[in-house]
Amino acid sequence: MTAKKQQTPSSDFDAEVDSARKRLEAAQSEDTGFDDLAALQALAPILADKIRSRRLAFTLADEEDEEETQIAVIHVQTDEELGFIFAEDGEYVFESNLEAYFDDFVDDDPERFVERLYETLRADLPKYEVENKS
Repeated sequence: MTAKKQQTPSSDFDAEVDSARKRLEAAQSEDTGFDDLAALQALAPILADKIRSRRLAFTLADEEDEEETQIAVIHVQTDEELGFIFAEDGEYVFESNLEAYFDDFVDDDPERFVERLYETLRADLPKYEVENKS
């Protein structure tokens, strides 16, 4: 009796790559360009829904010395910006100036991006809080 091997369709991977490629091509096109502000405005409610915390606040703001809008991730107790989120060329980017605690990452899917942000903050926030007691 031989067991049938389960084949994992490579088309899933290829379909995801093709989809991301189309989004990036559309973002670079002047006709259907990626609207960074609209993307962040659409991301904000997903953040608020998936990451509910008394510890964190997400603030949509224009950066004074930059021409881009971003979402600041603020630690409520310390009032420190843990990082910021911006959208560019069809992708969402999380960057932090606190590299000792939080890793930067990029994703082109808003739901997956929020999931990764959730996991990053859940894993790294305890160390930040222990080392930055008020």
